[in-house]
Amino acid sequence: MENQAILRFQGATKRFGDFVAVDHVDFEVHNKEIVAIIGENGAGKSTFCKMLTGVYPIDEGEMYFEGRNVNFRNTTESMKAGISMVYQERNLVGMLTGAQNICLGNEPGKGFISEKTAYEKALEIRDKLHLSIPLDVPVEELGAGEQQLIEIMRAFYNDPKVLILDEPTASLGEGEVEPFLAFIKEVREKMDIAVIFISHKIEELFAVADRIAVLTDGKNTLTDSVDNLTQIQVIMAMLRTGKSYGRVNVMEKDFTKLPVILDSVHAVYDGREHQLDFRVHKGEVVGFYGLVGSGRTECAEMLFGLRKAEKSYQFNGETITKCNTRTMIDRGMIMTPEKRADGMFKALSLVDNICNLFLKKELAGKGPGLVKQGKSREFAGTVLSENDVKYNTPGQSISSLSGGNIQKIIIGRSIAIENISLLILDEPTNGIDVGAKFEIYQKVRQLTDSEEETKRIGVLFISSEIDELLNVCDKIYVFADGDIIQGFERNEFDKQNILSVAVRGKKIDG
Repeated sequence: MENQAILRFQGATKRFGDFVAVDHVDFEVHNKEIVAIIGENGAGKSTFCKMLTGVYPIDEGEMYFEGRNVNFRNTTESMKAGISMVYQERNLVGMLTGAQNICLGNEPGKGFISEKTAYEKALEIRDKLHLSIPLDVPVEELGAGEQQLIEIMRAFYNDPKVLILDEPTASLGEGEVEPFLAFIKEVREKMDIAVIFISHKIEELFAVADRIAVLTDGKNTLTDSVDNLTQIQVIMAMLRTGKSYGRVNVMEKDFTKLPVILDSVHAVYDGREHQLDFRVHKGEVVGFYGLVGSGRTECAEMLFGLRKAEKSYQFNGETITKCNTRTMIDRGMIMTPEKRADGMFKALSLVDNICNLFLKKELAGKGPGLVKQGKSREFAGTVLSENDVKYNTPGQSISSLSGGNIQKIIIGRSIAIENISLLILDEPTNGIDVGAKFEIYQKVRQLTDSEEETKRIGVLFISSEIDELLNVCDKIYVFADGDIIQGFERNEFDKQNILSVAVRGKKIDG
């Protein structure tokens, strides 16, 4: 390893308004070195990489590349300098061949892909990397591992000096991971490059990296050689300590004596059977925790009829094998989306956003998309009042409200369905302020701890923030690779243990 770093950050900072996404980070990678970056969801990994590649300019601090002070203004500048990134999301065109995909965006000729020249260039890259992937077949006919290698070959089109890999094994099968990691180590040596390897799978980091850097709330909390580290040390460095959460009161209940709302879940989706051993009782808040790609949202979408699956589960004593969102709403299940934008019509009023789901049948007008104006305004006013939404008039556009107030509306209209028994909240507090978060926590506990038992419901609370789940939940299930690995009762809650299960993908005994 050379003494001088090929790429170095010194006090690098990125702000979005008052929010500091990357906070005075020092980081460096040397030629022929693999540095792994790990951190919880929202730790700043994605923003950090976008600073490296010119998507985001650096607000404060310095970036040095090959000894020169730089601040890339776009990805074109970073690529020309010698930095290539392979993103977690596939960026391939299925009907095009491997050679065409490798040259896509770098087309030889005048703006079109010359098949002969593209194939020759792709063959040159393939030979450099000592691969044997077919280049003349559509990539949709290739396996996940081969498609990932096509992505990496494309990254080598401009002979990079630094290669950034974002969750590169996320879509690989169990038998494909080990050969892929061996390939990355071999490429690092033969191609004379530096590699930044981002992953939440801790075993992979120790298998492939020379050093590990931990990001926590935008800060670099640990950087050291893998020879000097243990998995526990890395997990401890990932734990957040600076978050502020308003504490809510959680009523103690004997759930063994309460009715079961959801149980006996068996499901096959996304090509395989998933281990989903969990249940939800009336009056219970059940948390789903896991790192990026762990499968929490996919499980919820399956339950609510948003994801195609062969499935069977018990919901309020009824066996569900086929459903869609409308039939599940009619049965008493409702899910709020992870992205607020997916749960609202920006150009429409508060009244229309609350009522257009037709959760109250008597609100529907005589034509499609029409509502009875008088009753709708009355119903919307009740939802706005009961959920303490700050607004001027019910007729104003929903896009004029703060994120916290929009989320209150999305939740408020959901719990207004007449026979609700299970509310699924997917990242309900993402991107809203602390005060609004606390109000949502209180609302959730009101729904499950109501003094009138007949009004109590069950809540599935999906979140990327452990502290949030520890605060509001009665039980937490931890996901990894699409499966539930372990459940924790409230008297078993331990931040380190929960994060350890999520990172390792293995159950903790005892």
